[in-house]
Amino acid sequence: MELREFKTLSLRDILDVIFKRKSFLLLFFLTVILAVAGGTFLIKPVYEASAQILIKRGRESVFVPAGRDANPVISYNREELINSEIEILKSRSLAEKVVLMMGATVLYEKLKDSEPGIIASISKRLGDLLASDRKEKLTALQRRTLNLDLATSMFLKNLDIECIKKSNVVRITFKHHDRRLAAMVVNNLVDIYLDEHLAIHKRPESHLFFQEQADHLRDKLHHAEGQLKDLKEKHNITSLEQEREILLTQASALRAERNRTLSQEVETEKRIREYRRQLSAIPKTIAQDEVVDQNQTLINVLEARLVELELEEKELRTKYTDQSRLVQNVREEIRILQEKLAAHKQKSYGRKRSGMNPTYQNLQQELYHNEAELTAIAARSQTQKKQLNEYMQKIAELNQIEVQINHLKNQVEVNRQNYKLYLAKFEESRISDAMDAHKITNVSLIEAASPPIKPVSPRVIVNLLIGIFLGAIGGLGLAFTREFLDDSFRRPEDVEEYLNLPVLASIPKLKL
Repeated sequence: MELREFKTLSLRDILDVIFKRKSFLLLFFLTVILAVAGGTFLIKPVYEASAQILIKRGRESVFVPAGRDANPVISYNREELINSEIEILKSRSLAEKVVLMMGATVLYEKLKDSEPGIIASISKRLGDLLASDRKEKLTALQRRTLNLDLATSMFLKNLDIECIKKSNVVRITFKHHDRRLAAMVVNNLVDIYLDEHLAIHKRPESHLFFQEQADHLRDKLHHAEGQLKDLKEKHNITSLEQEREILLTQASALRAERNRTLSQEVETEKRIREYRRQLSAIPKTIAQDEVVDQNQTLINVLEARLVELELEEKELRTKYTDQSRLVQNVREEIRILQEKLAAHKQKSYGRKRSGMNPTYQNLQQELYHNEAELTAIAARSQTQKKQLNEYMQKIAELNQIEVQINHLKNQVEVNRQNYKLYLAKFEESRISDAMDAHKITNVSLIEAASPPIKPVSPRVIVNLLIGIFLGAIGGLGLAFTREFLDDSFRRPEDVEEYLNLPVLASIPKLKL
């Protein structure tokens, strides 16, 4: 019978096949059921212990930068956080710690039976590299290492960690034939994980590091403060701003005074030039007085002689006549004398006296006074210039000292801020260590594992149902397969169809 013919079989044909092969089908069905039931009841039960932990946002998600004014940065991504913790729980190092705590052969007793074969393989690999007296010892060490590796691998196969959807809860499950060991393994894994979580998120030796840095910065701060104090004492500075203000005030007053001095110097030079110009235009000496007089002595002599002659004329006139020669001679002498007297009276004799010009002397005195004043002004100007230079030099020195003081002040302030920062970091680290010591973390145990009551495998009812289904389907499949493989003729129509021969007679099967 071909497959295409089977597809056209009716329900009656199918039932005929089933009834024909019912004994075979029943035998196969019972065999499968018995095999599944036997396997189910003979398999060693496996128990599954589970625990739940809650992963929340905590101080592990907070990062404080090292800057003084930096704000804490909270980095929280739920998926990343939970996946990171799951990977830590799945890590081989964590599994090895649990296996070492529980014991490899305690968890998996079958490792005891596999030791000889393991030892032989190890010895073969080591070969001649190991000394004969050390083979036994190294083999034992290798045996423990290999047992640990095998137990860790088996442990990870039986471990299942998953996150409950739409929550921060992680479920940890472990399967084992001993229900108490299963619960102990889960609880030990959670305890070791909590310690490992603290160790991973803890900054190694941060407490000691911040303490050393704080002590170092405190020493630097004291050193900078000492340098600042020594610099102030060296230059005798109590208040830099006040001293600068005093010097600037004095320098400003001196500069104004020097400007006045320079103005006076210019004015004095102009006056001196003017005095010199005036002196060059004024005579040095002038006539002080002039005496105009006649020759009074001669006049007096002439007048006395004239009187004598007149008296002599009068006496002669008493004796002689006017035409007397004596009278005429006397009168001639009188006339000559009168002419001489008149001439001498008309003549004048002057006497002049000259001396220093008072204006010239005054101008010269003013010139000398202004020249002396100019010398004094120039000396005062030089003194003021020198003092002003000294003030400016002191101000420049103060500016240089101010730069040094400001530099030291900045160092003091920076060291003080850094010291406060590392002191605060040290305190945070101390608090963090204290919290770590008390196992205060962002992971909390919600429910510890307890020994399960019912095993998770084998599942008797499910296995039996599966056995029934497999027995039924398998029996039917084998029945139809056997029917297809049977090439005997059962109906007259088969002879006519396949042999193309007419059927002459048929013998019905007798039912007993």
